[in-house]
Amino acid sequence: MKIRLTTISEQTSLLAAQILLIPAFYLILIGPTFEQQALGHGIYALSAAILGLIIAGRRSGKALRQQDNMTKLDVLIFLGALASIWPTELPWSTMEWLLRMGYCGIVFIRLATLLGRYLVPNRLLPICTLAVLMLAIAGAGFFWLEPRVKSYADGVWLAFTTGATVGYGDLVPSTPASRIFAAFIVLLGYALFSVVTASIAALLVGEDEKRLNREMHTDLRMLRNEISLLRAEMHASASAASNANYVEHTDRRAPTGDMSAQPEHH
Repeated sequence: MKIRLTTISEQTSLLAAQILLIPAFYLILIGPTFEQQALGHGIYALSAAILGLIIAGRRSGKALRQQDNMTKLDVLIFLGALASIWPTELPWSTMEWLLRMGYCGIVFIRLATLLGRYLVPNRLLPICTLAVLMLAIAGAGFFWLEPRVKSYADGVWLAFTTGATVGYGDLVPSTPASRIFAAFIVLLGYALFSVVTASIAALLVGEDEKRLNREMHTDLRMLRNEISLLRAEMHASASAASNANYVEHTDRRAPTGDMSAQPEHH
């Protein structure tokens, strides 16, 4: 139980550290003031500190072997967060853009692995809750990043059309920051919509299976009752036949009349 609680605490801390990297990236990218960029660097430092503590806690050989691949990703993300603390000049160079986009991809993959255990079919309520939460966060992100979005409702609408890959064209991302955000929302939307659809299909199929199982159990009960009645009838027939044989055998052995008296000898 203690190991399980420790694992849950570690997963929660990892998830928090990964999520903190998202506003840190955008604060540095679009922050018009020094204070906003300093806040972004501070969030990177906080995320790096959380990741460093988690990685240091995995120093035991068994735990490290069990989570070897995930630990490598966490180390890469930790090093990237440390590098991002260092202030750089805007606009970024092509090389810095490539490095930061690659880093965002690694963070997205790690977030997907952390959230993947919740995105399992037959768990419709947690999946829908997560989808609504992601939609609300994405709407706030578009409201913050996209100048054409004038209200939070428009941000949620843009997040929905982006995640569902509908693309009506009434609102489209127009800045580099919102376009990067939209790219990850599309990937996340593919995963969420496919899992929600699979969960609904599994729910419908599960109801049919339950109905078939109920009918099968009803038929089995009826069959058992019929077998019990048949056995009772066979047992009664066998008992009647045994009694009849016993009576017939007894009648054969019994004398049919009085024997004639023997003559007396004088």
